[in-house]
Amino acid sequence: MNISNRFIQLQPLLSALLLIIAVGALNKAAGQVINEQVTVVAKYEPSIPDFNKININPAASETEVKMPEMTYSVKPSPMETKLQPEAISAVKLVGEPKKSLTRNYIRGGMGNYTTPYAELWANSLQSKSHQLGVHAKHLSSSGTIEDHLKSSNSVNLIQLHGRKFFDQHTLSAGLRFRRNVVHHYGFDPRMFETVFNEDDLKQRFNRLNASAAFNSNYTEDDKLNHSLAFSVASVSDKFETRETGISIRGAADRRFELFDLTDYQQLGLDVSVGFVNHKDTVVTQNSTLISVRPFIATEFNEYYFKAGIDFSFAGDSVSKAYLFPFAEARLKLIEDALGIYAGITGGVTRQGFDALSEINPFIQSVVPVRYTRERFVFYAGAAARAGKHVNVYASFRTGFVGDAVFFVNDFSQIPYNRFLPVYDDAGFVSGRLEAEYHTAERIKVKAYAAFEKWNPENELQAWHKPVATLGAEGYYNIGNKVIARATLTAKGRQYAMVQDDEKAVTAHQMKGYTDLSLGLEYRYTRQLSAFLNLNNILGVRAYQWYNYPGYRFNALAGVSFAF
Repeated sequence: MNISNRFIQLQPLLSALLLIIAVGALNKAAGQVINEQVTVVAKYEPSIPDFNKININPAASETEVKMPEMTYSVKPSPMETKLQPEAISAVKLVGEPKKSLTRNYIRGGMGNYTTPYAELWANSLQSKSHQLGVHAKHLSSSGTIEDHLKSSNSVNLIQLHGRKFFDQHTLSAGLRFRRNVVHHYGFDPRMFETVFNEDDLKQRFNRLNASAAFNSNYTEDDKLNHSLAFSVASVSDKFETRETGISIRGAADRRFELFDLTDYQQLGLDVSVGFVNHKDTVVTQNSTLISVRPFIATEFNEYYFKAGIDFSFAGDSVSKAYLFPFAEARLKLIEDALGIYAGITGGVTRQGFDALSEINPFIQSVVPVRYTRERFVFYAGAAARAGKHVNVYASFRTGFVGDAVFFVNDFSQIPYNRFLPVYDDAGFVSGRLEAEYHTAERIKVKAYAAFEKWNPENELQAWHKPVATLGAEGYYNIGNKVIARATLTAKGRQYAMVQDDEKAVTAHQMKGYTDLSLGLEYRYTRQLSAFLNLNNILGVRAYQWYNYPGYRFNALAGVSFAF
């Protein structure tokens, strides 16, 4: 709105104001007694003179505002979180029948070649605090083999074992006595003019073993796992040879998180101390073997590594120290389906009378005992699973062994029917491929193929070491009433050392053999059943040791009862 318009609007107000001023002036004049006469000749018309207008329009002023440049930094601070999961109650299976358990199980029977058999297992029932058990067995045979003298044999066993369970530890102990009887029938008496007394061919081994162990059972990863075991083993034979050994083994390991490159790091230590007293009709010898094996292991993602050093000290008439590195790597190619592993190892093992007579019961009573050294052994393997029912395993092993043990006939004593161990440095290559198929507890089938090739430095052959072994096992459960079993074993050729009249040594090739066995079991009730075992159905004459043929077809039938 401009000024002129504003003035026009105020015109009536100004006229009234001028009239009031005029009246006031008249009253003042009247007070002064002034008489004037005013003649109004026309009405009053006010007017406004012209004036210069300011022609300026208001305008908004713009002020430029500049924001200051701001700089800042963020300091990360990890948030501490604590997970406290709520306890989940155990799932209760509704409608599952509770199975009644039995404490005792006994089997007994009789077979051809006058073969009585009896075996007993007695155990405590389920318990959270302890477990006790007894195992006893008798098996003997009084059969004869064509063109050979008495070949009867027997095994008697009684064993006690028990475990005590604590919150985080387990204490176990065992006591076992085993008595084995064999006869040295490995010769043809028609080839000798000497008349042999069958009782002089008898050999008897008495073995007494006692052991105790204390192991931790921690479920937490950061605990110090530990174990301590103590054992005593004593063996004696009919010809005044006795060997007693005491062994102490300890182990400890713990997981750490020293650095973040791997999931964890595990440090551990294995220690074993063994003392053996050997006495026969010729020598008395004390032997000591101490091994210390520190190691470190780690795992991240699908990889696992372990490495360490084996420091061993072996002492008898001569003392020596040995150092063997060992390492292993594992890789999970497919979780729970395919894994591979590879490693190197080494160590020292004492070949004493106890171990040698376990391998070959027709051994001499006076034998040389030594330490076998695996100087460098490389091994590898794989385990695969195809679906839910097929598993495949493969393993390979090669290396060099110092003082590897082989068995040869003792040609210093007629009728050359007992064996001696011979030692030789040798390289070896071995492998095994195994596949199995199973469907719960109904069908189980397994087949395997193995080979073992030795290359001794001085001996002509690796005496009594079969080159190849093939085998298969089958199990079929028909309605939980009839159970059928089958076993097939095929041994390849092997070599035995023989001497002629001139004492010249030659290698005799022993043919391989195939052994087929079948077994049937009929469960009349859950507690009572009958069984029939048919062994060496093909009736082959198998030789595991030179001049020692085994029984041909033999059968064993009996019953079993649980109570």
